[in-house]
Amino acid sequence: MSGYLARLIDSKLDLWLKTFGAVLLEGPKWTGKTMTCQQRAKSAFYFTRQPGEPDPLALARLDSSLVLSGDNPRLIDEWQLMPEVWDMTRALCDSRSGERGLFLLTGSSVPPQKKSGNIIQHSGAGRIARLRMSTMSLFETGDSSGHVSLSALFEGECVSGTIRKISLAEIIHFIIRGGWPGNLDVPDSSLIPRDYVERIFTSELDKLSDEARVDRQKFQRLVYSLARNESTVCSISTLAGDASINRRPLDDETVTRYLDILDDMFLLSNQRAYSPTFRSRTRLKIGAKRHFCDPSIPAAVVGANEKNLLKDLQYLGFLFESLAEHDLRIYAEALGGHLYHYQDYDNDEVDAVLVLDDGRFALIEIKLGHENAIDEAAKNLLKVASKLEKKPEFLAVVSGMAPAPVRREDGVFVLPLTSLRP
Repeated sequence: MSGYLARLIDSKLDLWLKTFGAVLLEGPKWTGKTMTCQQRAKSAFYFTRQPGEPDPLALARLDSSLVLSGDNPRLIDEWQLMPEVWDMTRALCDSRSGERGLFLLTGSSVPPQKKSGNIIQHSGAGRIARLRMSTMSLFETGDSSGHVSLSALFEGECVSGTIRKISLAEIIHFIIRGGWPGNLDVPDSSLIPRDYVERIFTSELDKLSDEARVDRQKFQRLVYSLARNESTVCSISTLAGDASINRRPLDDETVTRYLDILDDMFLLSNQRAYSPTFRSRTRLKIGAKRHFCDPSIPAAVVGANEKNLLKDLQYLGFLFESLAEHDLRIYAEALGGHLYHYQDYDNDEVDAVLVLDDGRFALIEIKLGHENAIDEAAKNLLKVASKLEKKPEFLAVVSGMAPAPVRREDGVFVLPLTSLRP
């Protein structure tokens, strides 16, 4: 299909289609799940109602064969709108044992448990594989040159050369725009993320069942609190206090329930703590670093734009960290790994720990600025690395304003965010 931008998840999706009877591609709305699946599907059923067309859900209730009948791979878009589809798909995979790539499912939310708990009877293990799709990284949008391969760094290769210098205004634009495929060539890139946030507060909440009633004011206050605390390790009690109304904090149970709702919409992509082995008895903190699924969401929630972010460089730094860790997580997953953060009770921290599935890892600090900020970040990386019994494959500072990828005399790499690829 013309106009499709290749995604890093493509190769994994193709592999899983050759391995499992069905693959569920899930993630936030507007990330390009349907478009990605359409490149592979030979037939499709869409649960989203089109103007002038009959209600597909009503049709499916009358005759479920309409959902599943067609050439394979068959795309079933937004399957969660009819939770029974899960077991129907699993049963067909069982009946056609040995066949692979029969179905592609997409989902932009988890079916409410009270609604679907008595409908879905089987986990789908071994039949339906789950794959999470993110918004686009800068490498996927074409804004990163891909000059520096993280995989190559793990193999001991060095870096050199120059890239196009990126301005602070461009960095802010990348944050405000985010990685939404439909937001790459529009006149005002702030509009789509703002509309997305408005839908979170309105139509998405309206889809919840009556058993999951939500106080909209409290829910909005929590989302604002999460946006203010983007890229930080923030406890439930801190969020509850920060989201207080008339100086009355939310109760922890409400905060936890609303976080679950955001999770069910795939709007959170929190970064877990890394737990290495130590020579010393230094105790590690285990709290997750909180992130929305895309850096444009916290920016839209607080009303950030190109002008006011320049007046709040501290918050701009948090949003740049969000942008960088968003991309590093996508690159880590493309390499079969995961992204963590490090924090101990000696008050030593590392922004990102990229861990491969074979156990090799790298320590990465993230700095918007250059020169002095990078010097301090490099010293911190060397200090933390000295604590570890198992040594990292490399140390790196990912920067927004660094003019070129280089290896310092102390061995620490300085890597512009717009030079990276998996």
